[in-house]
Parts: sequence; C-alpha cells; structure tokens
Amino acid sequence: MNILSTSQIQTNQPLLQTETMSPFWEIKVLLVETNSSVIRMVEKIMEDSSVLHFLRRIDNVHDLNFELKYNKPNVIISGRTMEGFDAISVLDQTHLYAPNMPVIVLAPDFNAPLNISLVNHGAYDIIYHTEIKRLANEVAFLYKAGLQKMA
Repeated sequence: MNILSTSQIQTNQPLLQTETMSPFWEIKVLLVETNSSVIRMVEKIMEDSSVLHFLRRIDNVHDLNFELKYNKPNVIISGRTMEGFDAISVLDQTHLYAPNMPVIVLAPDFNAPLNISLVNHGAYDIIYHTEIKRLANEVAFLYKAGLQKMA
C-alpha cells in the first residue's frame, strides 16, 4: 500500500480514500476563540480523541478571512462571544468566502434567543461547554459527511 504524507499532497481539498491512500485522514480544524480556558479545553478534547486533525487557532475576523481564502479549513469551531466580535460575525464572514463550510459554535450556557439567531445565520451546531466531549465526534462526522458528498 502506498501511503502519502500530508507534505506530498498539493491540494486544499479533502482527500477521498482510495486503495492506494492511507485509511487515515487529517481534518483541518480552525478554532476562532479568544478565551484561553476555552482554547485549552478544545485542544485537550481534540488531542485526547482518535481524530487525526490539524488545529489552527485564530482570534480575530481579519485572520478568519485569510484562513478561509488561503488555508481552507474543513470545519470551523467558534466561540459564541469573544473579545471584539462574536459567532455571528464569524458565520457572516464564513458565508462570504466558504458558504458550505460547517461552523460549530461553542456556548458557555443556554441562551435561546441568541442560539436561534446563530442557527438562522447558518451555525451547523451549538455545543455547550458542559457537552464539550462530543466535539471531536462531531468534527469527524462533519468531515466524513463532506467526503461522502464529494464521492
């Protein structure tokens, strides 16, 4: 079996698995968050999971635009409210550059009006901090669903 390393791959598109490729994949996850405790929590959940991933962190909308244009993540994880901007700003910018990009919003608590607004702006899912353990599975599910759409 011929196994390709990620350094040999010259595309930003997710790889479809074939007989000649590794049975593993690397999900490009973009974390948009300013709270250091939430960042550590997400890093720990993803590191402890069996999901092969590359996690890139940013903390402002300008960097988000750059990431969407040039690094093309597979999924975005965003805090609900951050210093200087919020998840609605993240969703709006994401839809400008990558309209089909799934965005998972992390929320510290239940806020029905805000959550409804986030869903109306295109949030794929809202995960409360108390449910953070399901984050890695949700990321893997979204990535696999995207591969199946491409096949």
